[in-house]
Amino acid sequence: MPSTRPNQRRSSGTGSSGSDSHVIWALLLLALVLLVLFIGAGLAYVVWRHPSLATPLGVACTAVTLLVTVALALTRR
Repeated sequence: MPSTRPNQRRSSGTGSSGSDSHVIWALLLLALVLLVLFIGAGLAYVVWRHPSLATPLGVACTAVTLLVTVALALTRR
């Protein structure tokens, strides 16, 4: 039997799009935290196994941190 309101849209049942975006941001943040922890653990292992790389890796991490900080400061301006 045909519907009495053919132009009515059916909801997908997933809630509002605002709550969907919160879920996406939460998952993105979780993935970012896991990625940073994984990279940090890898660098810690490399420095533990090869102590001579501690200084170059420290300088590289400092440079990356400085670049990210400057980039974030400029984008918030």
